[in-house]
Amino acid sequence: MAPKTKFLQDWLLNQEFQPWLSQVEGDTTKAFCNAYKRTLGAEITSIKRHKTSQHYIVACRESNQQKVQLDNPPPPAPGGHVVAMATIFFACFIAEHNLPFTTADHLIDLMKVMFPDSQIAQSMFMKRSKCTEAVKVIGKCAINDTLHKLKTNHFFIIIDEIMH
Repeated sequence: MAPKTKFLQDWLLNQEFQPWLSQVEGDTTKAFCNAYKRTLGAEITSIKRHKTSQHYIVACRESNQQKVQLDNPPPPAPGGHVVAMATIFFACFIAEHNLPFTTADHLIDLMKVMFPDSQIAQSMFMKRSKCTEAVKVIGKCAINDTLHKLKTNHFFIIIDEIMH
């Protein structure tokens, strides 16, 4: 048995991950979340992060497979719209300043510590993968908006004829 396979089987036997975690047949680097119906990496950090993700929590509530107990439950979100706008602004900031997406892994947590009285900061959740996807969607929207403006408005192209 390969060392990675043994570790995965140890995690599968761990009560913390029962009954929602199972092994992916033929791939010892992947695990399967039975609650969320999603394949994830078999690294212990990925599994623990997934267990605290909103997707997993909602899936567990809907399927009643497991009662989720959080050590520090997040405060109630002020307004979904306000938090969503803050999340979009954050993703735009990351893209505009050409910061690595891994910055999102730490900066949101830092903002929660810096602004403990802000319900918006406490309700925000974004890591590198969500930030990457948000920037992709925002980029597609910006391209579509620019294309629409080019198709519906008249514009001039000025060419400088100075040759060097």
